[in-house]
Amino acid sequence: MPNDIFKPILETLKTKVTELAIATFKEYKEAAKTDALSLLDQLKHNLENWTIQLASGELSKADFEFLVLAQKELIEMNALKQAGLAMIKADEFKAGLLDIITSTVFSLIKI
Repeated sequence: MPNDIFKPILETLKTKVTELAIATFKEYKEAAKTDALSLLDQLKHNLENWTIQLASGELSKADFEFLVLAQKELIEMNALKQAGLAMIKADEFKAGLLDIITSTVFSLIKI
């Protein structure tokens, strides 16, 4: 899979995580949107590599999912923390973001 195929995947991910942020946090939607887009920016390089490896068969779906979900503990939801959101809700949001990443990549590269 050429590297340029990742760009539309990233754009789709940006749209979907923004929609999740707005749907999940009415009061904190801007903070959630900021954190969601920041997360994608932080993971962009790894996601691109993992997506290419997944498409080429170097990674299995299970390996890809493991790599993405392993990022959960490394993710900081800074804007949501500053807004005073409870950590439990922020953790649920992180899990939702990571789920969107894996399901979107799987559906767009038809694995």
